Amino acid sequence: GNYMDNQQRAFEQSLAQERQAHQLEIERLKDDTLKLSIDSEVSFDFDSARIKPAFRHSLDKLADVLRKYNRTVVHIVGHTDSTGSADYNLDLSRRRAEVVADYLASRGVPRDRLRTEGRGESEPRASNATAAGRQLNRRVEIYVKPIVEGQEYKAYESPRY
Repeated sequence: GNYMDNQQRAFEQSLAQERQAHQLEIERLKDDTLKLSIDSEVSFDFDSARIKPAFRHSLDKLADVLRKYNRTVVHIVGHTDSTGSADYNLDLSRRRAEVVADYLASRGVPRDRLRTEGRGESEPRASNATAAGRQLNRRVEIYVKPIVEGQEYKAYESPRY
């Protein structure tokens, strides 16, 4: 409800520059979850789990909002394209999610609110047959789920959308 409305506005304001540059999308899902999709071109180099320096600034702003709105669980989900083996991609996507979680934790977001998951190449957004499609498939998605009294467990469930 209102709590997530305010948090969404805070994300939209603090990350306006990234949204304008089409580096990040913010979407409200049906159960009040906020989904932030981050373009891989700004977040990680190809075949790397090291955060690009420019992406740190965006994560700092994200961490500020997450610290302020602390009645949420943050799910960080890594995705890859289909270049390389499925096992390798699954591992790479997990490492990317972990690195983002570690960075947010280093900026004061409590680790017990952060959940990570790698989905490898299993959920493409576009065809892997083109470079543009592969670029869309290499991404990190951050789901911010509200902790609702009496249904706290739901905030910790893996996001499936």
